[in-house]
Amino acid sequence: MIGSDNLDEILGLCDEYTPGNPAEYFFDRNPVGFSAVLDMYRTGHFHLPEGANACALVIRATLEYWEIDELIMEPCCALKYYPDIETCVQEKDGDRIEKEKEIALALEEDFGDSTLGQIRSWLWDTMEYPEKSSAAQFFAIFSLSVVFISTFTFVMSTFEEFQEDAKSEYPNFVAALDIIDIVVIIYFTLEYLLRLLISPVKKKFVIDPMNLVDLSTLIPFYLAIILEELEDYEIIGKAGKILRLLKVMRMLRIYKLFRHFAGLQSLLYTLQQAYQELGLLLHIVGVAIMIFSSLVYLGEQEFGTYEKFIPNTNLLDKSNNTWTYIECFWWSLMTITTVGYDVNPTTLFGKVVGGFCAVVGVFTLTLPIPIVVNSFAGFYKNRLWRNEVNQKRRERTRVDADNARKLFQDQAKFLIATLSVPLQAPPTVETPLQQQCEQEQTYQEESTRLREDNDG
Repeated sequence: MIGSDNLDEILGLCDEYTPGNPAEYFFDRNPVGFSAVLDMYRTGHFHLPEGANACALVIRATLEYWEIDELIMEPCCALKYYPDIETCVQEKDGDRIEKEKEIALALEEDFGDSTLGQIRSWLWDTMEYPEKSSAAQFFAIFSLSVVFISTFTFVMSTFEEFQEDAKSEYPNFVAALDIIDIVVIIYFTLEYLLRLLISPVKKKFVIDPMNLVDLSTLIPFYLAIILEELEDYEIIGKAGKILRLLKVMRMLRIYKLFRHFAGLQSLLYTLQQAYQELGLLLHIVGVAIMIFSSLVYLGEQEFGTYEKFIPNTNLLDKSNNTWTYIECFWWSLMTITTVGYDVNPTTLFGKVVGGFCAVVGVFTLTLPIPIVVNSFAGFYKNRLWRNEVNQKRRERTRVDADNARKLFQDQAKFLIATLSVPLQAPPTVETPLQQQCEQEQTYQEESTRLREDNDG
């Protein structure tokens, strides 16, 4: 600016300029971050302002305004700046995507103002959004109660004295369990069909993961009925094992809890977002398992060549030479995770490897876990408040959409009423020439009438 020759060049670099001695330059920016810029020109080192709590994106915009390269930032400040930038960009992009989804969802769930549309809207809100009304909360609690009852009946049916094919001492209780299970299946079937019927987009409803879980809990029951019929006709000889497998699949109903609890949904979202940290932990554990399983396999197979007698017998014990790689892998997994295994190495080399494996397992699980836990907690809290904000935003979007629809309808009614009024011809305005002609015609008529009276 000092080297500029004209006023246009100076105003291209600042917002206002007052010539004089000394000249005054005005920059329409927040003065909080200017101290760091001034210190950079004084010292040649760029640090973030002390105690600055500004958003990282605001700091980036300030650097771009002053045409300062952020790469010259000192490492002590860059350690805080770059993670904040990444977090801010992710949050901003995530918020933009959530807004787009909310707008699209509001448009999809607009059932119209007709009586049928209002009924569909009320049913959909009641069955999909427990926080909408007291009726929705009651429906959610009732559905969860049915899930728990179904789980209880399944657990009770696994007891030997309550088996259908055994001579049970409690036939009435067994029959009650069957009736309850049938009633639960009928309820879940009607619920799924009703939600499918009133859903705004059928294809989206069918392929939704939560709805696929609901469908997977219904299919085993009806498949079991078909297989039982086929077993009676001896079409399928091994239908018994398939039936037992299908009955076990009834436990999938417990996943219906994810559809009614925002906390569980946030948990799934957090697992998706923290895949890098979880992948790092699994990678470390997997590498350690492969290394120690290979070492113990080598020690037990190559170095375990000695023979010993089983106590009080003349038989040789060669159990140390019978380790397979699968057993070594399982032993390494159980040792690293500090669970323990009933088979232990018998050679000196194998025992040394086992000791290192246990120690490394403790450090492997201890060191990365705080990173995973902190990341997981951050994502989880983020998801919880985002769900709350999205719910409020969804309510506001629907209210705005209803108001816009009502305004459009009122304008349409007014326009129709305006067009329905018959058009009237504008009043005739006489010109001076027309008035003079009418006066002359009136004068002639009056003269003719007087002349006729005189003649008479």
